[in-house]
Amino acid sequence: MTNDEIRMTKEISMTSSSKLMRTAQAILSSAILLAVLLAVPIRAAESSESSALAAVRGLIQRVVPKQAGQFVVETIPADDGHDVLEVASRDGKIVLRGNNAVSIASALNWYLENECHGDLSWHCGDQMSLPNPLPLVSEKIRVVSPHQFRYAYNFCTYGYTMAWWDWTKWQHELDYLAMHGINLALVIEGQEAAWVNTFTNFGFSADEMRGWVVDPAHLPWMEMDNMESYGGPLSPPLVAGRLALGQKIISRMRELGIEPVLPGYYGMVPPDFRQKNPNANVHVQGDWVKLKRPDILDPSDPLFAKVAAAFYAAQKDLFGGANFYDADPFHEGGATTNIDIPAAGRAIQKAMNGATWVLQSWWKNPRQDMVDALDKNKTLVLDLFCEDHENWRQRNNFNGAPWLWCVINCFGGNMKLGGRLAWMAHGPDDALADPGKGRMSGIGALMEGTGVNPALWEMLLENAWRTNAPDPDGWLNDYARRRCGAKIPAAEAAWKILAETAYAGDHTIKPAVCSQPVLEPPKLPAAKTRSDPARLVEAWKLLLAAAPQAKSSDGYCFDLCDVGRQVLADLSTRYNQQIIAAYRAGDVPKLRELSGRMLGLIRDLDKLTGTRREWLLGVWLADARSWGATPAEKDLCERNARELLTTWTRYDNIPDYANRQWNGLLGGFYYHRWAMWLKALDDSLAHGTGLNKTATQDQIRDWELSWTRQTSGHFATKPQGDAIAISQELFKKYAAAASQ
Repeated sequence: MTNDEIRMTKEISMTSSSKLMRTAQAILSSAILLAVLLAVPIRAAESSESSALAAVRGLIQRVVPKQAGQFVVETIPADDGHDVLEVASRDGKIVLRGNNAVSIASALNWYLENECHGDLSWHCGDQMSLPNPLPLVSEKIRVVSPHQFRYAYNFCTYGYTMAWWDWTKWQHELDYLAMHGINLALVIEGQEAAWVNTFTNFGFSADEMRGWVVDPAHLPWMEMDNMESYGGPLSPPLVAGRLALGQKIISRMRELGIEPVLPGYYGMVPPDFRQKNPNANVHVQGDWVKLKRPDILDPSDPLFAKVAAAFYAAQKDLFGGANFYDADPFHEGGATTNIDIPAAGRAIQKAMNGATWVLQSWWKNPRQDMVDALDKNKTLVLDLFCEDHENWRQRNNFNGAPWLWCVINCFGGNMKLGGRLAWMAHGPDDALADPGKGRMSGIGALMEGTGVNPALWEMLLENAWRTNAPDPDGWLNDYARRRCGAKIPAAEAAWKILAETAYAGDHTIKPAVCSQPVLEPPKLPAAKTRSDPARLVEAWKLLLAAAPQAKSSDGYCFDLCDVGRQVLADLSTRYNQQIIAAYRAGDVPKLRELSGRMLGLIRDLDKLTGTRREWLLGVWLADARSWGATPAEKDLCERNARELLTTWTRYDNIPDYANRQWNGLLGGFYYHRWAMWLKALDDSLAHGTGLNKTATQDQIRDWELSWTRQTSGHFATKPQGDAIAISQELFKKYAAAASQ
């Protein structure tokens, strides 16, 4: 990393990290309908220098407990308003310095990566075998961040990744964020309580509100005004548990110097709001993928200010309030007829009482006439999808509103090896150097799901402390070393191939193995780099060759399994094409042979993915069940968890959007779906009858919906098998076919 010292014209206006003091008492009486969660106001007092140092010492103890005593942490002033980190040696110890806790934590990460060749990934296996003793730094390193804000999370991340997490997982997550320079992050855990506390002031009972709020897995889409009254009703203990976790997350974020972004209010109201408040100007918002959207109270209505005040009072009482609120009216649609958009924007922002309004740039949002009506100094636009298209260029940098260069990459938590690795290196730098960038204020990682493509996220987040794109070959070799725990030429060669193929662009399609079977084959990508299967197989072979030296690295084992998984997933798509051709040719023997291959491949994928804890359906379901207070509620949470990954809801409205090649999901869901489809094809040829596609697909859909209601599956919650041995076995079995 270069020792850049950047000067920017805007001073960082980041609130000092603060400690969240919280006492929450849930009133849970079955005799009376009192389900509102009462909380003592949380004081967000200014954090002192000593508390920031204490927070970082705690982080170091968690991340590197055996070496924690070899680090000294100190604070230094910001560099002309910009975050700064330093790494040095003194008296045989490593000195980590920064102007706040995030900067000091980032100094730790800089040291671990650059001096110890360690790697802490975003849920994709770590390699933290550190030298003993720790190496000293020959000369002081000083790096100044070019970015005011480094943002984390899309609303969807909370559904596709974090819906069922406990504090242990969150604690590790927050340490990762701080170490990678994140200083601004969305939090929606516990928002159910905020909605309950708000509308019990306007004629609704707590029971009614807990029926309106959706289940944890679908909460992101309620917050974006896409759905309501689904997956519940939520019990008082479940709402209380979500609140307690949300408070703990925000408390730790403030200790670490990460500014929380809470959901803001832009007019959502429960059903019957107009009946309970007859003079309210309420707009019906229509449907979103077969789901009723919540109605919107016109922000120009005088009642809006009262509801918004109650909402922000609840946010303050429960979470200490926030300096940033994310609110996205008309997300992916919604009716705007008879709504004065500029006036609505001004009213929404006014209700935030001086906090900054964060808006996601997605589709037509945010409406430019709304943005133009706002106080731009209290506005922040997230340009979500810059790896595909940069809205800031197409929309005149949002006419002067501050904005962040953001990346999604992963939709629905889908597992794919792919992305624009080089673009993650120089895209933010190109934007920062562009004279027309307007008020670019930072970068953001806004994936819909984490746990995929660790190299891509590492490259992006290094921009938090970098202004010049690194040498590609040098970066890849260093990354391969960090993942493997040693410098291994075979691993370096494998990563070079991956950079030239999978990571040269986003050319992948949803593999057949986790797609709904049809007779119309999907169009394959035209790009040659991604569609050359032999090169991906070669990368798999090279990673296997690195096993003797790298086998002790969990990061290496993840990468090995991930490349093998992608090879088999791609092969399933070619098998599917061959199956369709055999069926159309009326070749029964060939169809049966290929059917056996497809089902065998799914079983083998299930076996391979079963070696990784990150890829176990059993963990996802067990985590979901852990949130239930009663057997019935545990079953309800499991149903919500199953639905999200498959039919999405009980209406089968976005099937397979959140598909993922997980152990248990492959063997317990995709395998059976494919078996039903292949049997239907076989029967139609054997009996000389045409395939009744509608009847077959209806039968499969009915089975899928019944699967989401099951609770008797016994899915592994711990990895099984030797990842390297299984990878070697599957390479021998599939390499030749996959290379064609």
